[in-house]
Amino acid sequence: MVPESKYQFDEESVAAIMHWAETEQLPKEVILSESEHIYDTSLYVRANINDIKQHYPDEFYNPAIIRLYRLKEFIDNGQ
Repeated sequence: MVPESKYQFDEESVAAIMHWAETEQLPKEVILSESEHIYDTSLYVRANINDIKQHYPDEFYNPAIIRLYRLKEFIDNGQ
């Protein structure tokens, strides 16, 4: 049995997370975890959005969507 994801992958939710990423004032650099150090958040966001725009709704590219959700969680938690 596949565990239910806390992230939404329907078209409306994906459009909303991309809009958030494109319009949010993001810091230049973010450390999401010990192994995830983003040196240029604008480049990170652009790369993930380009993957989503080219391949959505192919589930193979859901990690690009998840990366945006994780960035939003990090920013929303004031880290």
